[in-house]
Amino acid sequence: MNQPLTHAQDALPKPILPAWVFDHQTPDCLEGAAFSSGAALSLLHVLLSGPNSAVPVDLLRNRLALRAAVHGCKIEGRGVTEAELRDAYLLTVPGDAMGPDGDMLAFWRAGTAISLGHRRSLPETGWHERLQALLLEDMQVLLPDWIARAEEAGANPIAKSVLVLTNIVQSFPRQEAVALLCADIILARSFGWARPLPLFGLYVSRKALRAVTNGEDVRIACHNAVTRAAQDAIRLAHDLARRAAHLRAVAPKLRTKGSQDAVRLFLSEDAVLPSTMLSPVIRGSNIPMTPRSARRLCVRLIELGVVRELTGRATFRLYGVA
Repeated sequence: MNQPLTHAQDALPKPILPAWVFDHQTPDCLEGAAFSSGAALSLLHVLLSGPNSAVPVDLLRNRLALRAAVHGCKIEGRGVTEAELRDAYLLTVPGDAMGPDGDMLAFWRAGTAISLGHRRSLPETGWHERLQALLLEDMQVLLPDWIARAEEAGANPIAKSVLVLTNIVQSFPRQEAVALLCADIILARSFGWARPLPLFGLYVSRKALRAVTNGEDVRIACHNAVTRAAQDAIRLAHDLARRAAHLRAVAPKLRTKGSQDAVRLFLSEDAVLPSTMLSPVIRGSNIPMTPRSARRLCVRLIELGVVRELTGRATFRLYGVA
């Protein structure tokens, strides 16, 4: 019988790619670029899918969605920081417009939260409909054909993703974020991941997207971008697994009612706003928590060294896994 791992997370070897992948020049031929991306994606797949994986995948996904939103704003000509995006998304009063920056983060969070299921068992419309809800009406009609053409192509996962990206960018040149998300969904479907990770969304450049509109072949650029993104995701996954282990270890010391649900929330969210996510009810549960208890819990988690305050402000503070 297989036994669970008993050694500490800090003792695990860092799951990074061999140095040779990044110690030489970025591959400028399709074969070399494809080999590097394949190596990176295979290691990431093992890290995410291993039966003893301690990676908090929801937290990883939301951290990467934040980075993808920063990159998406850059593509659209707006230089914003992660902190600014968090504020735009989390501090907007319900019903008010978040603005283009908050909308970008909301888009990537919603897109990467789509449950893809097993590609052979989940009805096609199950996730198609959730994706269509994020698109312009004109794009919704074309989405099934874009997806079908990519998934039926006899090609490797990156080539399939590039195909859907190309079709979207050439039809809707200003919808780069949609094209990148759909590419990431095709990639996730190819690997059988339950939900997409934003990998195309992290590093495929504005220059590459413009080249697509001109009919140029961007497969090498996309292979290289995904290699870099997968390496970042691997490093981040390892780091978050270590931090999550520390948080889980101190959880029994917490005496606040609902503390276990709060810990679960911290292990899934990039940033927690106590006034709306812990109080009056802990998000994702039916456990009530007073504003005072929420503040005291966050202070206690900081004292234990497992959570940090993200803004440096005296009010409207946000907290995340340290």
